[in-house]
Amino acid sequence: MRSVSFYLVTDTHYFEPSLGVSGSAYNEYMKREQYFMAESSDIVKAVFSDIAADKETDIVIIPGDLSKNGEIESHKSFVKELYKLKEAGKKIFVITAGHDYGEHSRAFVNNECIQVEGTPFKQLKELYNDFGYSDAISVDERTLSYVTEISEGVRLLAINCDSEGNPKGAVDERLMQWMQVQLDDAKKTDSSVIAICHYPIIPSVPVFDLIGDAKLKHWRNVASFLADNGVKLVLTGHMHIQSVNKFVSEKGNELIDVCTSCLVGSPAKYRKIAVDSSTLDVKSIDVPDFGADMNGLTTQEFFNRQFKYTIINRINGMFNSDG
Repeated sequence: MRSVSFYLVTDTHYFEPSLGVSGSAYNEYMKREQYFMAESSDIVKAVFSDIAADKETDIVIIPGDLSKNGEIESHKSFVKELYKLKEAGKKIFVITAGHDYGEHSRAFVNNECIQVEGTPFKQLKELYNDFGYSDAISVDERTLSYVTEISEGVRLLAINCDSEGNPKGAVDERLMQWMQVQLDDAKKTDSSVIAICHYPIIPSVPVFDLIGDAKLKHWRNVASFLADNGVKLVLTGHMHIQSVNKFVSEKGNELIDVCTSCLVGSPAKYRKIAVDSSTLDVKSIDVPDFGADMNGLTTQEFFNRQFKYTIINRINGMFNSDG
């Protein structure tokens, strides 16, 4: 593996607050929402500001669920923040996922939950063209998966497993064939390949192997395919937890899956990763102070309080008629 370092930020769930985040309907919704909605834009801006200040590492990777729930205005605002990072000298590579498209976007205005304009899947490539697609070596137009060079001799295989062109949370045979062509081409140029995928490829904990939406469908097949084709590292999100897991194929080839938490909800972390031929250094970084009134709590205590509040309300709801 050739040497490369980068920031990994997942599940930003950016929401444009001017759409509406107040009132009784919003308060009721937030009783069971584990990550912050009204504060998400401030959280993203604070994290991006810290990343921009680092003059040593110039690569930022974001594997999906960029917006809260596909609001077109959220995407437009998030893209503006990405351009600020780019102007600070960063090279940014994203993929989208299920929270980034569709017609089920909503906001909260005048004590009501209202529908707002969503984003068609086909529009996502245009929105994020400058963050992976414009310089891509190849793009699978059906899923918006792509491959590109992120540094000399290092390619990024961006696998979109959560699109309109592929079964949700899966890599079908057609997409696998496209991936094979890209990995074969990387071998011809002696390029190292890092993969990203929104869904974890390796279950973060063993019990998640029993939960359909907790990992990629047929994950052993995909993990073996990647490992046996020379991919040693995959970067994932979706589950809003922190984990690093290793898989060994029947041929004895290893794949490491670094799954990273939601940025705007507990445990609210992102990563700085350095990799070379013999080492993988994964550093977890807490979301910094983002200007909220935390009533004397630390930033992490503030996030954890919302998470506990959500869990308690969800459990209580199971035993009440409103659950």
